[in-house]
Amino acid sequence: MRRIAVLLALALLARGAAAQDRFGTLDRDILRRMETPRAAPATARDPLLAPQPTPAQQAIDVIHYDVDIAFNHTTLLVEGRVTALVEAGADPAALIELNADPVLAILAAEIDGWGPAAFTRAGDVVSFELPEPLPAGERAMLSVWFEGSPAGAAHPGLFFRFDGGTRPVIYSLSEPWGARTWWPCKDYPDDKATFEIALSVQEPMLAASNGHYLGVSDTTRWGEPFRRYRWRTQYPMSPYLFSISAAEYVVLTDHFVHAPGETMQIVNYVYPRHVDAALEDLSIAVPALEFFSSLFGLYPFIDEKYGVAICKIGGAMEHQTLTSYGDILIRGDHAYDWIYIHELAHQWFGNLVTCSDWTHIWLNEGWASYSEALWFEHLGGPEDLRAYMQTHDNPSRWSGPILRDPDNDNPWYYFNAVVYSKAAWVLHMLRRVMGDDLFFDTARAYLADPQFRFGAADTDGFIDFFAGHYGGDLRWFFDPWLTRTDRLRYDWDWTCWEAEGSQRLSLSVRQAVDEPYTMPVDFRITTVAGTIDTVLWVAGAVESFLLLPGAAVLDVALDPERWILCDAARVPTSAPAVPAATFLAQNRPNPFNPSTTIRFGLAAVGPVNLRIYDQRGALVTVLLEGRAGAGLHEIVWDGTNTAGLPVASGVYFCRLEAGTAALSRKLILLR
Repeated sequence: MRRIAVLLALALLARGAAAQDRFGTLDRDILRRMETPRAAPATARDPLLAPQPTPAQQAIDVIHYDVDIAFNHTTLLVEGRVTALVEAGADPAALIELNADPVLAILAAEIDGWGPAAFTRAGDVVSFELPEPLPAGERAMLSVWFEGSPAGAAHPGLFFRFDGGTRPVIYSLSEPWGARTWWPCKDYPDDKATFEIALSVQEPMLAASNGHYLGVSDTTRWGEPFRRYRWRTQYPMSPYLFSISAAEYVVLTDHFVHAPGETMQIVNYVYPRHVDAALEDLSIAVPALEFFSSLFGLYPFIDEKYGVAICKIGGAMEHQTLTSYGDILIRGDHAYDWIYIHELAHQWFGNLVTCSDWTHIWLNEGWASYSEALWFEHLGGPEDLRAYMQTHDNPSRWSGPILRDPDNDNPWYYFNAVVYSKAAWVLHMLRRVMGDDLFFDTARAYLADPQFRFGAADTDGFIDFFAGHYGGDLRWFFDPWLTRTDRLRYDWDWTCWEAEGSQRLSLSVRQAVDEPYTMPVDFRITTVAGTIDTVLWVAGAVESFLLLPGAAVLDVALDPERWILCDAARVPTSAPAVPAATFLAQNRPNPFNPSTTIRFGLAAVGPVNLRIYDQRGALVTVLLEGRAGAGLHEIVWDGTNTAGLPVASGVYFCRLEAGTAALSRKLILLR
């Protein structure tokens, strides 16, 4: 943690030194890395294999948890009881299996109506025997008593810290599979349940958690006085989103008016030293809730609350209805609004609809990251949208494809920057493919659909849903962007000429990748008569397009609004475009110094002469004399004569003779 503090200090210094870094680009990745305790590297003794549910776990669904846990900051111990209401699936269930890290001792177990339950352990899976199979669709209630020291886990999900060296702080950060290190549960993101929560802590700490606050009472744990805080969730929640944040808090409140006469409480738990700064930084809550409710549908946990609880993590974590928010983010200057927005957006993407397993984490993180860009677009318009998306174009930090490998044993692998930044770009491009209205309408429909709402989604389900609203297949788009790691590059060029009394524009595009992408590409054509915006589908390795712009073309821009994650350069592409008639384009630049490019096109192979003359008609130099093939050509004149000496400033003429065509253009040299 000391090393992390130094990294943050350096980041903040760099941030202050770079006023042009409007969106926190400099410290974003450092803050991401500061959350690596949730993904500590595996040890040879205790490897962190990506967990998969057992057949017995797949046979049951947890409907509700009643958790009653005490946290001893002095001894770093937890003790408690978890009661899980489970339902058998399509087949009878012979076992109830929960996850509990070996750091937790299982003291006893009881199945309601059957009495004490025998159990066995294998790694972090505890199997509780049912006296008789639980029939399909029937429910049973299992209570488990436990104690242990979560800090001893290879990948702890619970942390005991101090603020200012003396004030005790407790917080959880269970993503991706750390919940099992501090309470027994079915620890998979797609198994959601409602919660009854009791959290006992030593004074003067206050224990905040998810859902509704029900009250506090005195209790005794380990023979000492404790305070027992009770909470309840009415909305289903994944185990990794269940949280505790305990400290000596000051409680700040506000209200979100979401309908006439209807309000939801905003509750923030902050350290006493943060009150003034927090009042400023967290004032973003109401306008942000209003914006995302208008964009994605009403805040999904409207009958409970939203807020943040300050703790000692480096970044933030989107615990349902109560984001855990790093104390270093509270500065009073809105420097970290992008983090606040990211975690708030997770309440829709991640909490309301959760990725079915960690290989699909981009469905959580990509949407939350793109929501940052949408927020800045809301505040500053399209220019800020483009500028913010550029902060997400950081391929040097991306490892592997967006879709993650389910067999990887490193938790942090699943949270590589690629699932944040590149995934945000995928959504940005999808928005352009679908158009704004259809994209946002479909996003709202996705979040409202009963198959996903308060449930889980995987990538296939997401693609199929959006394709259904798009009205056509979208695999051509998603498959390469989610599974490939190469960088799309367009090499492209254009030429304009007059033929048969009208202007012709030739566009050629080459994809500098091993396998072409299929993308609709925006082109902006600037003519003497105005601007034309058009979209051309680029699918092949080399594509050529012939357009009729209606007026002489001054300039052409590829992807001018930066909708595609790519590199693009205007270079000769050797495209096999053959003009309908021989032409000589105006040189560029013009006027020029010291050189200019002359483009011409030939409708057929044949003899060609390209010469430069001065105003008196005297030959200055010969640029080309011989045969040339049909197609587009260009030659650079460096402003010298046949002897290789620089010519003086003035007006010159370029003359092209090819077949029966004789064409000329005026050139101006300014030295």
